[in-house]
Amino acid sequence: MQYTMREQLGISAEHLCACLQEHYHLIPAALDFLPLGLDYRAGVYRIVSEQGASYLLKVRSGTLYEPGCLVPAYLSDQGITSVVAPLPTRNHALWARREDWTVIVYPFLEGETSWRGMTDEQWKETGSIFKQIHQVAPPSSGFESLRKETFDPTGYAQWIRIFETQHLHASSGESTSRQALRSSWIENQATIHAVVASLEQLAVVLHRRNLPYVICHADLHPANLLRDRTGRVFVIDWDEVMLAPKERDFLFIKESPTDSETLPGTPAFFQGYGQADLDWIALTYYRYERVIQDVIACAENVCLRDDLGEESRADEAQLFQDVLAEGGEIDAATQASAHLSPDLTIPIRRNA
Repeated sequence: MQYTMREQLGISAEHLCACLQEHYHLIPAALDFLPLGLDYRAGVYRIVSEQGASYLLKVRSGTLYEPGCLVPAYLSDQGITSVVAPLPTRNHALWARREDWTVIVYPFLEGETSWRGMTDEQWKETGSIFKQIHQVAPPSSGFESLRKETFDPTGYAQWIRIFETQHLHASSGESTSRQALRSSWIENQATIHAVVASLEQLAVVLHRRNLPYVICHADLHPANLLRDRTGRVFVIDWDEVMLAPKERDFLFIKESPTDSETLPGTPAFFQGYGQADLDWIALTYYRYERVIQDVIACAENVCLRDDLGEESRADEAQLFQDVLAEGGEIDAATQASAHLSPDLTIPIRRNA
């Protein structure tokens, strides 16, 4: 048997193979680690069985968010074949457990998941797929753990207060990456606070609205849209799925050619989706929320985790800067806010 692993996770290849045999009747002839994704607590592998069939294996530690498996399986059962769902175990479950790890097996699809390279036709197809997804009503039971949008930014504000109080100022002997992130945080502190304040103002308004909720992938971007060799689009990675207004899935979709420099072609998405009256308050909230989520995630990975190497922390420190830089996610949020009355958001002022 051949094992090729570029990184070592906390579970051995032998344990993975034993789990696959026990729960899936799958005997791997090859198990290759794939350096994909940004989740440092998960690993992705390509499996080739003794019969020559290929599968994608996802392994993750911690508590499993079950709707990430249940919802794509449900949507696939509803006839949306572009949704990639887990394969069932011998006992018809959608995942298996091995020690502290969750093991999930998917069909392996050859394709491209780069941020660039989506054609207008593929964006149009993506729009059509998500129109179907948003029209599917969730079942009356079985999805009790599916998250529902609450428009509550208090957790973000609290995290930032604690971080700035306890961790913002570096101690002697800090690594280069930690020094860089803390310096960038201080430089952009006013912007970060303005984003949180805008979230809080928008949340007050959104609590008074009665927006319809749909099944949202909640992390729709090109890296989660696999394009196979024929050009067909498949939706992967449902780890963030939730019930929310449809705008939750328009986070990275640009509305017109004039604001689509970072993702050319995305206005074609709405050609496939059809008529979509955008709620700009909700969309602006989501774009500001994405900024804060990435800011917090980068700060956690750089400053609060000891299990990442300096190279990974340096990448996260650079991502932190990119999110808040000109042309980054902060610009997409401020562009959306331009559709609102001036009293609904706090102006973002660039550093001189």
